[in-house]
Amino acid sequence: MAPLAGGAIVNGPGGWRTVFWVLAGVTAFMFLAALLLVPESLPVERRHARGIRTTLKAAVSVLTDRLYLGYTLAFCFASATLFCYIAASPFLLQNVLRFSVGEASMAFSVGALTATASSAAATRLVSRYGSRLLLNTGLAVLLASSALALLVTATGNLNRVWALGLVGIGFLGLGQVFATAPALALARVPHAAGTGSAVLGTLQSILGAAVAPLMGIAGGHTSMPLFLGMTGCALIATLALWLTRQEPDLTRQKR
Repeated sequence: MAPLAGGAIVNGPGGWRTVFWVLAGVTAFMFLAALLLVPESLPVERRHARGIRTTLKAAVSVLTDRLYLGYTLAFCFASATLFCYIAASPFLLQNVLRFSVGEASMAFSVGALTATASSAAATRLVSRYGSRLLLNTGLAVLLASSALALLVTATGNLNRVWALGLVGIGFLGLGQVFATAPALALARVPHAAGTGSAVLGTLQSILGAAVAPLMGIAGGHTSMPLFLGMTGCALIATLALWLTRQEPDLTRQKR
């Protein structure tokens, strides 16, 4: 819904600046809702003492877990491919593929729905195939589609069918990664799940902030930085799984 709403706001009387006022209002609402309506879910007996020392101890225990790091890096670099697309989608959809603002918003929404549907499907597939297989498959699909999009772009054959088709396939893989990698990572650190979640979210945001400006490095009329960035991030995400080698997959039901 957000891309469609953004397209409507941009075309409204306030222009693109209105988007930031809307974001500020939504963020304030979310903050108040979390503060006033969301209770603490962790039982009292499982809570840790407050303080910097306790926080650092939990962070060290999380960051020294090889398997947690592998899954976290796989998730965060796969997520970075999405940040590449978010940052460069106006260049790709409007400048390269010549979509209008409304059409570009619709195309972006379809990609988001594809990733969401893929994640939802993973909840039904995980008991049969296991989280590891779904994660490996998702990363393979994401890497292959990004690399093929980069090749098509480099040879000058990119068009709407190639671009939207390959991005959609990549989002299918991305949905599988989003559904499995965080769960596998946090399952490694049940004693410090809050810290593990904080590290995962922080690294995801840092990588997103790092890759987004690079998408405009060659100007706004080429998609090469987009697919180069997506391919590079997907490759690093795939290589990160080397840290999780030889771990048994306990999420697959025995038949």
